[in-house]
Amino acid sequence: MLGRFFAGNWRPPADEIRFAAEHGFVAIQIRCDEPGGIANVLREDPSGTGRVFADAGVECVVEMLQRFHEPITVVEALAANVPALHALGARRVHIHPVPGASHVDARELERRFPGEFAEACELAEREGLILGVEHNSHEHRLLVDAAVVADLLAVVPGLSFVWDTNHAAPDGFVDLLPRASLVHVSDTPLPDTNHHLPLGHGNVDFAILREVDVPLILEIGGLPHSGGPGLDTDEALLESKSKLRNLVQLR
Repeated sequence: MLGRFFAGNWRPPADEIRFAAEHGFVAIQIRCDEPGGIANVLREDPSGTGRVFADAGVECVVEMLQRFHEPITVVEALAANVPALHALGARRVHIHPVPGASHVDARELERRFPGEFAEACELAEREGLILGVEHNSHEHRLLVDAAVVADLLAVVPGLSFVWDTNHAAPDGFVDLLPRASLVHVSDTPLPDTNHHLPLGHGNVDFAILREVDVPLILEIGGLPHSGGPGLDTDEALLESKSKLRNLVQLR
């Protein structure tokens, strides 16, 4: 599940981890929007949160949203978060790259990515981390096409893939699932994307996830009526978890 650590809907990490453990969630994702800002998201020292994760037996995974209008490379952003990642006991971390501003040339960024992600993967390997990259829905312009993501994965063999089921139709992206380290799960009325709806509120076919052997992170959110970042509820998460379990026949 996506941890509800947002300005308008923040919960104490210990309470969120306890909820996850009590209801059978195997992982919580922390989203950090600023390099080195994980402690600010949690509003406490990551080492304390890491002990709670370990005691509860819940895995911590981290998403790093990186805006590329800012003068920082992928490896610099990752390095800024390494101390907190170790304190949390997090091994799976991924970059969610977005242009950040309309003037940013997405194609030029994609040409730079092989070198940037290769350097970041070297750091991740030294630090015992699994580094992934998430693709985008069309409005973000960057890593939208499955072929572009496939080319990046081909030239950076140490890089993993994070698929978001509501960012695009599965065509092409399904072929990349053997490289997946995480899958973000939410619904959307395809061909419209990025609604982050609870399961059953769109038309995504989740049966395709039956053979996926990585954490499936419920990332329901977006529109207020759907219940998401800022408005997501325990009930919405539990209902979507139950539907996902039935749809993919989780053990």
